[in-house]
Amino acid sequence: MKTFLTVISMFSLSLSLNALAGGAGNHQHMDHSKMNHDQMSSGMDHSQMNHEHGNKALSASGEPGVAEEVTKTIKLETVDAMRFNFERLPEINSGDVVRFVVTNKGQINHEFSIGNAAEQKSHQAMMRQMPDMVHEDGNSITVKPGETRELIWKFKGDPKVVFACNIPGHAEAGMTHSMNLSE
Repeated sequence: MKTFLTVISMFSLSLSLNALAGGAGNHQHMDHSKMNHDQMSSGMDHSQMNHEHGNKALSASGEPGVAEEVTKTIKLETVDAMRFNFERLPEINSGDVVRFVVTNKGQINHEFSIGNAAEQKSHQAMMRQMPDMVHEDGNSITVKPGETRELIWKFKGDPKVVFACNIPGHAEAGMTHSMNLSE
């Protein structure tokens, strides 16, 4: 129990310092290797998540891409009816580097996250613990009302991909889209 409280205290301090530095809730630069995830809340299963950042994989479904390698652009809107409205349903092949242009047409924040089903489930549990977390992690972005944001992703690995808004209650209300990558 003492170790658990120490881990939580260190995590809280890290979030507080990050907030003071202007990155409230953005845990991109946090060193997850020092945290004992097994002793955190049982609702948070980090075992399925790869928290490495930079040019390394963030997901079993791929890794952040670079603008110079984009093979297609997919536009979509997030709406408060808890839906992703794609300009056209996405057709993505393994190896594609996709620029997602996400516009929030709603009145509340939404998130666009890429991963497999297990990663999204784990992310949802984390977001229930920290509902105000703002993401810019390579595979997830938070989009404020009226804002348009881009996320570039290179698809590889797990061919079963899930797009989700993991703000508490949003995915559960249907703000997800599942698809299989083509070869």
